[in-house]
Amino acid sequence: MKLCIISDFFVPHYNGGGERRYFEIAKRLVDRGHHVDVICMKIQGVDDYELIEGINVYHVGPKIKNPPYKTVSDFIHFIISSFLWVLKNDYDIIDSQQYVPYISGFFGAKIKRIPVIGTIHDVSSGRDDQWLTLTKFAPFFEKLLLRLPFDKIITVSNHTKNALTENYSVKPERIDLVHNGVDLKLVDSITIYKKNIDSVIFVGRLAAHKHVDDLINVVKLLKEDFKDIYLKIIGNGIEKDNLIKIVNDLNLNDQVDFASDLEYSEVIKEIKKSTILALPSTREGFGMVLTEANACNIPAVAYKSGGVVEVIEDSKNGFLVEPRNINELSRKIRFLLENKNIAREMGEYGRKKVEKCFDWEKIVINIIEIYKNLIET
Repeated sequence: MKLCIISDFFVPHYNGGGERRYFEIAKRLVDRGHHVDVICMKIQGVDDYELIEGINVYHVGPKIKNPPYKTVSDFIHFIISSFLWVLKNDYDIIDSQQYVPYISGFFGAKIKRIPVIGTIHDVSSGRDDQWLTLTKFAPFFEKLLLRLPFDKIITVSNHTKNALTENYSVKPERIDLVHNGVDLKLVDSITIYKKNIDSVIFVGRLAAHKHVDDLINVVKLLKEDFKDIYLKIIGNGIEKDNLIKIVNDLNLNDQVDFASDLEYSEVIKEIKKSTILALPSTREGFGMVLTEANACNIPAVAYKSGGVVEVIEDSKNGFLVEPRNINELSRKIRFLLENKNIAREMGEYGRKKVEKCFDWEKIVINIIEIYKNLIET
């Protein structure tokens, strides 16, 4: 099977949840003898062709200086370049990732008369979390793109699947649910020699809907009772400067540390060193970092939003908190810091759940079946 994946970016130049997902899937497809090409945007200082764990990565179109930031002209340039790539090359199937790649992948596949999949990780709420913040027309474009008649749609959570059927009139039989996963072998290969006492970690894009500011305020509330409390924030994004200012204003420089551009193995190591992972996000298609924490035997505290509820079972592998309830978020984190044995038990339960439901080795078998069924139809 010869597969083409189209996406804005690819690891290691951008390590979002979507990028990590199709990297993990693609390398396992290669291990099973399949040919995988990834078509993504050019990156300043990066060769136009890379071979990453057997995956052919071709950078086309605009040259981006600082992923994921791009302009409308960058989008248009990439659509044209990736569309022409599809026309000039032969594949058995195309898997287009959210959002702009849908256009080139869909129309290129239809002209070539090959199956095309749209992988949908999440949908916007219609408020202040649109995928394209450069234009007020983002909601219109999103609805248009999500209604393209792909041969199959793959989503990562029931939350996203339900949103597509209820809000975008997508027929349920056109959607396959394939959760995100964790590389358990990699997680287990990483050793730590010392855990941080009373430590909380956040991993993710520093965007407004992630509400990392709520987590910083929790540290302020708990600081008096936990002298060693420590918050590690790993990620980058438009909210970073604002978050740094909040830390300075609250005099929490000794309690809060920022990090970015870490290798994936370094991120896993930081999670393993922590007591709790927190995800105070009000919009999550899945929340891959929650499964990564549980794989490390670490419990999670998260806002009850989107696909998060499919990963976290309240009071079993972590706690679910009503969105923006900072006092409740503080109470749940306090409970886990005060009850280390319970925190350990929750982490162990989470690890078992990951092994059963969120192992990439099992997930890729499902993906292959979906691809083959489309090709043979």
